[in-house]
Amino acid sequence: MFQSNKELKRTAVFFAGVGAVLLILLMLKWLPISADWELALILFGLGILFYVKRVLWREEKDHKS
Repeated sequence: MFQSNKELKRTAVFFAGVGAVLLILLMLKWLPISADWELALILFGLGILFYVKRVLWREEKDHKS
């Protein structure tokens, strides 16, 4: 019924990533953004997502030691 902190963090990161991707897609659809900026926004969002994932992975690794 209740999730552990590790599972809760993973779930939060997953839904934050999905939300970020949806937000970027909505921005690309509604705002007149050039193709150069579209790629930059997508790469920026993916970079943030992988950075957060790496930070959480390091925290888990440090707690196991």
